[in-house]
Amino acid sequence: MRHYPIMLDLYGKDAVVIGGGKVANRKIRSLVEAGASVTVVSPEVTANIKKLVQQGQINWIKKQVEAKDYQDAFVVIAATNGPDVNQRIAAQAGKHQLVNVVDDPDNGNFHVPAKLSRGRLTIAVSTGGASPILAKRIRDELAQTYDTTYEDYMDHLFDCRQKIKRMTLSEQEKRKILEECVSSWEKKS
Repeated sequence: MRHYPIMLDLYGKDAVVIGGGKVANRKIRSLVEAGASVTVVSPEVTANIKKLVQQGQINWIKKQVEAKDYQDAFVVIAATNGPDVNQRIAAQAGKHQLVNVVDDPDNGNFHVPAKLSRGRLTIAVSTGGASPILAKRIRDELAQTYDTTYEDYMDHLFDCRQKIKRMTLSEQEKRKILEECVSSWEKKS
């Protein structure tokens, strides 16, 4: 597997999700949370997706998909219940686009890992498409170790780092102070 893990800022970027079912709904929700500008292309959508449309959080193009519907998108997610349709979407997408095919990860150029968020802390777990169920199970186990107290911890470390970056010290001295910040929190826990 030749994967390069990356955290991607999707704020304001165009994302098109093709499909209107439960899987599409999950993808749409995570894209909305990331701040993407989401358009759904599907003749029908779930009640949850309709609610997002009514709230003005996403756009819905009520029709069968055509390549022109996603040609300008930064992210394209093929989440229909038709493997042939999903494959056609992947084949017609541009080389400059990020494409996820939900039922065939190898047909796109990225897949979405199981994710755990605790404020500024994000932990992603991937099995390279071998077993999304195992990835979710591992994520859930990590959630027990990295509980909600890590949200405050991350804010504390961020504040420390910002202050230390402004100090007129050597990089070695700054690193030592940063390590002390981490250690002092660990001793409290």
